[in-house]
Amino acid sequence: MTEKKKIVKTVNRSGKALIKKALVVKAKKQSKISVENIKKLNEKKLEEKAILAKASEDLKNGVVGIEGKKEIVKEDKKYKLTIGLKDLLNAGCHLGHKISKTHPKARDFIYAKKDGIEVIDLVKTLDSLDKVCNFVYNQKRNNKQIVLVGTKRQAREIVRRVATDAGVPYVTDRWLGGTITNWDQIKKDIKKLNDLKDGIEKGKFTENTKKEISEMNKEVTRLEKIVGGLVSLDKMFDILLVVDAGFERTAVKEAKLKKVKTIAISDTDANPYKVDMAIVANDDSTKSVNLIMEEIGRAIKAAGTK
Repeated sequence: MTEKKKIVKTVNRSGKALIKKALVVKAKKQSKISVENIKKLNEKKLEEKAILAKASEDLKNGVVGIEGKKEIVKEDKKYKLTIGLKDLLNAGCHLGHKISKTHPKARDFIYAKKDGIEVIDLVKTLDSLDKVCNFVYNQKRNNKQIVLVGTKRQAREIVRRVATDAGVPYVTDRWLGGTITNWDQIKKDIKKLNDLKDGIEKGKFTENTKKEISEMNKEVTRLEKIVGGLVSLDKMFDILLVVDAGFERTAVKEAKLKKVKTIAISDTDANPYKVDMAIVANDDSTKSVNLIMEEIGRAIKAAGTK
């Protein structure tokens, strides 16, 4: 019995020793791993500090580094409006909607009420237009892409003409849901349209049957309505400018989701604070829309000539 007890004690001692040794080895390994992790973290922190220091230095010098590329950020310049209060008044920009249709948030921009109609404060309208024109002018100078949207009857031709003259993309037929939120698909449609038009112009499809060519022409017509005004875009645009914030609410909502800057001509029946920058004015009169959009177009064109 005594010998058995000795053997058991010996086994227990050796087992405990092995366990102790294993724990010591494990602890050493863990401490080694911890030291290595700390070392890696320190190296990473030093790299981040170096990147931040470089970015700070670039900003001081007016240079922004983006994925290895360098873009010169131009200092803001002042754009001088070519129209005044009298022009806004003559175009009927001051005529809002009926009092019963007034949006509560639009009351900040109303001057008076006359014959049941809201009269917009044109001093605030001119001030807003000045801010918008200066914003788009300086953004365009820094190569930011602006898209003009006007799908309501009163705005279509005006927006198309101003956008074409200023050399910026536009949407006038219909805002296709997902233009911003599903941009990858829109890019494919733009490429498809460009490829089809290029192929037809260069006679690449001469060997195709009449039926196939007819189908191609139909597809070109369909795509023109959807993305015809966006063919110059090769990436997501930076600024969305719409005529009638309420009418183009889908476009505004998508832009907000993707953090695209939003600007709108907004009448008294809409919330001007739904967009980043609003020009509160009559958006139902072609004269009013034309005057404001042409001034914005001049600001965009002026940026391209500086």
